[in-house]
Amino acid sequence: MQQESETPGAAGTATEGEFETGQVPPIEYRIRKEWANAAWFALDHCDPQDVAHICATCLAELETGGPVMGDLLGTVTGDALFWADCAPAHELVAYGTAALDRLRGLALGLDTRKRLFARLWGTFDPKDRQAFLTRVDAEGRFLRRGAA
Repeated sequence: MQQESETPGAAGTATEGEFETGQVPPIEYRIRKEWANAAWFALDHCDPQDVAHICATCLAELETGGPVMGDLLGTVTGDALFWADCAPAHELVAYGTAALDRLRGLALGLDTRKRLFARLWGTFDPKDRQAFLTRVDAEGRFLRRGAA
C-alpha cells in the first residue's frame, strides 16, 4: 500500500491545500488526520488477506443499499433479479451453490456473511430449523447421530 499525499478531511475528501495559507486546520481535522494515518500504517503492516477482510467489513458497514461499484445503473442487480424470477428451481440451486462456493474464498465482512446465512435460514420452516439446531453443538459442529 502506498499512502496518498492528500490528507482526509471532514468528508474524507478535503486536502490540507484547501485551507488558506497560514490557517491552522481545525482540531477535529487534525485528529481525523492522525487516526487516518494510524489506520493506514496499521493496514500497511497487516497480511494482505487480513487487509482485504478488514476493508471488506468496513465497506459493508458503510453500504447504503445504493448501486454497487461497476453497477452504476443497477443493471447487474436488476438482471439478476429478473433471471432469478424466470429461472427454474434447479438453475437457482446451481447458481446459488456456485455463488456460495465462489464467495468462500473472497474477503467478506462478518455482517455480509450473516446476511447471506439469514436469507438462507429464512427459507427453512420452523420444524426444519429446530431439527437442524438439535444436530449441532454450541460451536456449530455437527453432533454424531444419537448424541445430544
